[in-house]
Amino acid sequence: MFPMPRVIYAMAEDGLLFRFLFRVHNRTKTPLVATVVSGIIAALMAFLFELKDLVNLMSIGTLLAYSLVATCVLILRYQPELLRASKDLEMLEMNGSEEEKMTINSTVGDSQNAFQEKFSCRSLVFPSEDIPTHLSGRIVYISTTVVAVTITALCGILAHEWGALQKGSIGWVVACVLLLGILLAGTAIIWRQPESKTRLTFKVPGLPLLPLFSILVNIYLMMQLDAGTWARFAVWMAIGFAIYFGYGLQHSEEGQGPPQSQSAANKGLSSANSELSQEMAA
Repeated sequence: MFPMPRVIYAMAEDGLLFRFLFRVHNRTKTPLVATVVSGIIAALMAFLFELKDLVNLMSIGTLLAYSLVATCVLILRYQPELLRASKDLEMLEMNGSEEEKMTINSTVGDSQNAFQEKFSCRSLVFPSEDIPTHLSGRIVYISTTVVAVTITALCGILAHEWGALQKGSIGWVVACVLLLGILLAGTAIIWRQPESKTRLTFKVPGLPLLPLFSILVNIYLMMQLDAGTWARFAVWMAIGFAIYFGYGLQHSEEGQGPPQSQSAANKGLSSANSELSQEMAA
């Protein structure tokens, strides 16, 4: 409840929520409208639901958010390094070392060539490049989706059919074995793809095992919640999707921003290359 006004304010500022929620009071310098709206929503939910139901609803939302964060970490680590904004080019030219410039320029060039790269079964286990490409990023994206669906099905069986598994039900045992096989195969495919070499202050270690383990634990805990919590969560998500696809998608700052064309990125990288060549020649 306490961070809701700031979250609503930030989302309204980005255009994902209605703009009137972005208004700041002239005297208090606080998002007054967002505070009032969030207070009304919290009071209404406290009036309609029991405390246990609200706690479960908060838990399922938090677990889903943690799962999405782990999924994003897993996907983004294996994506090609394309400079999408002019600020990235400026930072590269001003502060980047020679090694970083050469690495990023090489990565972007290889990523452009990867658009013509054709998929083959060999690329699942033996990628053609040691840096992320468009193809390897797409493989990780699809593999992560398959693994997430597999984990959801496996956790559902473990949470609700544990008694049948203990009794040795052949059908459920075979289902678990098949799901485990798909899970291991998907994990191996992700592990074989090249990771991003971008230097960051902190990187999540243990990829892809740590994010996948986090997703597994979170989804298993979500499966422990009752059907009523899932029903309320489905209604809440339906409202959120309606607002996002009906308003946020068309009015977001990201959607309205000028698209960064590939030629602009190439132009900036060519400039960085020329400067680097001059420095090396000197």
